[in-house]
Amino acid sequence: MADLALTLFGPPYAGIPGNPHVAVAAKSLGLLAYLALERRPHSRESLATLFWGESDEESARASLRQALKHLRATFGETVVADRHQVSLAGTVECDVSMFAEAVKRSTRDAVQFDVDRFFEGFPFRGAPQFEEWVEGTRQRLLRLYHGALHEECRHAVARSRWREALELAERWVASDPLSEEGVAVVVQAVFCVTGRTEALSRYRRYCDALKREIGTRPGESLADLARRIEASPGPIESSDATEEAPLSFDTDLIGRESHWVALTSAWAGLSDQHARIVLLEGESGMGKTRLADEFSRWSLSRGATVLRGRAYEPAGGVPFGPISAALRGGIGAPGLACTDPEWLSEVSRLVPELHRRFAGLPPADPPSAAGERWRLFEGVAQIFLSLAAERPTVLFIDDLHWCDVESCALIQFLLQRLDEAQFLFIATVTAGELAQSTAALQLVQTIASWPRARTIQVEALSQDEVWQLVRQMGNIRTPTGARRFAARLHEVSDGNPFQVIEIVKMLFAEGLLGVTPISREWVVSAEISASRFGRVEMPRSVRDAIRKRITRLSYELRDLVATIAVAGRPVGIEVLSHIHGMSRLRLAALTDALVERHLVEEGEGAYRMAHPLIGAVVRAELTSSRRSELHRAMSIALELATRPERLAERAGEIAWHAERSGDGPRAFHFALLASDHAVQHCGFDEALSWLELAGRAAPEAEAEVRSRLEKLALLAGTPAATVGSGLEDPAVTIAENDVDLRVAGSATAGARI
Repeated sequence: MADLALTLFGPPYAGIPGNPHVAVAAKSLGLLAYLALERRPHSRESLATLFWGESDEESARASLRQALKHLRATFGETVVADRHQVSLAGTVECDVSMFAEAVKRSTRDAVQFDVDRFFEGFPFRGAPQFEEWVEGTRQRLLRLYHGALHEECRHAVARSRWREALELAERWVASDPLSEEGVAVVVQAVFCVTGRTEALSRYRRYCDALKREIGTRPGESLADLARRIEASPGPIESSDATEEAPLSFDTDLIGRESHWVALTSAWAGLSDQHARIVLLEGESGMGKTRLADEFSRWSLSRGATVLRGRAYEPAGGVPFGPISAALRGGIGAPGLACTDPEWLSEVSRLVPELHRRFAGLPPADPPSAAGERWRLFEGVAQIFLSLAAERPTVLFIDDLHWCDVESCALIQFLLQRLDEAQFLFIATVTAGELAQSTAALQLVQTIASWPRARTIQVEALSQDEVWQLVRQMGNIRTPTGARRFAARLHEVSDGNPFQVIEIVKMLFAEGLLGVTPISREWVVSAEISASRFGRVEMPRSVRDAIRKRITRLSYELRDLVATIAVAGRPVGIEVLSHIHGMSRLRLAALTDALVERHLVEEGEGAYRMAHPLIGAVVRAELTSSRRSELHRAMSIALELATRPERLAERAGEIAWHAERSGDGPRAFHFALLASDHAVQHCGFDEALSWLELAGRAAPEAEAEVRSRLEKLALLAGTPAATVGSGLEDPAVTIAENDVDLRVAGSATAGARI
């Protein structure tokens, strides 16, 4: 334990073991602080001049003696004073010294100190030289503090943690309102988080303050950032300050730091005048599009020309649709006017708006042969070359797997033609959808083999990352708050960010969650009874997304996935072969296609649905007759595919499917067999449950079943369990104990989605 503790960030005070707030006169406390921060012996003359410089020499020395007397009486031998010098001995703990050490060790720790409040509220009377020392020390500490904030802002931006960067930069600007570097981070972060309206508003407020305080204008770097933001595509957002703020589910890119680094590395690689390619691959709902969109905004703020196109399902697509959309977004881009009019005319076939931008542009001649398509391709390439010669250019194509044949051919031509340009191509790909388009599959395979191409797998969030997501969305401040809630969300969503957010939205819509009016912290209302929690239906948006994936499958694949979903538990390929009347080799190819689409998982030679929700959606789409027939087929196939000596092991599964198909005699027979098998292995409760199923399947055999039940009940010593619980649809539940959020009586007021 320290002999002396000093707190100087904020109203200064001193403490000793057993008494953290010792009453000390102002100048005596200032003397302690000076000795602690200037840790060396000081002459009595210099100290008397420093603190009592406006008094005569004799009075100053007397005041110093009196102050030292009180300090030695309070702090003992920690204050060392002889006839000539004064110093501190022993262990002195001071927050200023800890801050200086933190700056050397970790800027993240350093920015936690409240450096702006150094000697806050300390009365300076009759000590002008000490005032100068305090101010000089404050400025030195602030320089270190601002440097630490600058470094942490840089780290946050590099990891795409825009909200963290914004918080740090706002502290920087609050400490140094005219810091252009701090304001630049604020403007860039606000642009990436909120949009250009608020970003430009922050910039203009800074311009006004700069003009008012020192009569100057911002530097060219900050002004250029503002111009790029103002010229960014898209409508300017409007805000209504009087309207109650809706719930926000926006967060930083949690769990995507390595992906962001890969994207920024590709951007940095453009400096060698060679194109770069990045494919973002993952399941639906993993946040691929959002990752690319945030990087696009970041690229805009760094001076890039960003063009964006999106492919659609074949039923709604048009030839060259993604590239046409991207080019329309670049009508006003710098460098376009440098393209030769001949090539602009060719491209006007796809983008008629070029005639409005260039009034004298001649119309393109109709192609005389199919082979002349290369002129259109070259025209598009010439536009991109002109844009890339002016500024680094980013082309983002969303959902590349749905690109039409013509778009795929044009994209491949562009990537070859622009190989030596400052050109970055980014595309999102859902691997399970690639089989829908042979051209897209071939394009992705070709791209992946190029030396300057990189495929980034965007995978599910871990449980800890879901917790970070929930804490940020819910403004949770307690150290372990929402950890159980996040664990349950991760369990029912498999870490899919889209599903996590949709489940939370549904909980708000059901009134199970609310927010506090001011802090906007997620809470559980005290008015919500525990009975309101329990089985929770998945949000329609999640079910619709799964349903769309299923409907895009071929008939064979839909038929197969329905069988696996109805099976309820892992099913082997030999069973599927009996049901579908196909060779095992053919079925292996089909199940591989389902695995590639992340609809089915394979393990230990059997197949099951990749997630219970997918199985539930598939079963819900089946008619009752179809489900019944699938259960019947499953029951028969299980018997046929099982060796006689192992039939008793699968008897329960056969009985369960037979009962759901309405085949009472079959269900009765195999339920008794399953019960006998359970008894042989001392599974009395399980045996009782199978007897219950037998009783339901064959009411006419009530006497036989009752006799068996009575004998087994004596052996088991417990009531019969419910049959088949392991085969029922898994319930998606959010129990009261899962939601470890703060309880507030009127929390739901003001919650609006």
